[in-house]
Amino acid sequence: MSQYEAFTGLPVDVDDGKTRRWAAILVKAVFVILVVGVVVSVILWAVASADWGALVLSGVFAACVGLMVIRQALLAERS
Repeated sequence: MSQYEAFTGLPVDVDDGKTRRWAAILVKAVFVILVVGVVVSVILWAVASADWGALVLSGVFAACVGLMVIRQALLAERS
């Protein structure tokens, strides 16, 4: 018999309420980042060049994907 518990992927036990709260915060953060990023991208596209606008838009999408991956990882580890 092993004296160690099975590995769950998280270093501590997190309750469902806290996980749901952080998941909701991450979704709101994604929407805010997306709206602000699109506005900045449109402004840069018109003022500077299309390259800068596309670069900002790509970075915004990458940040949103990263946050949603974190959200899904949190939701997957709920007990």
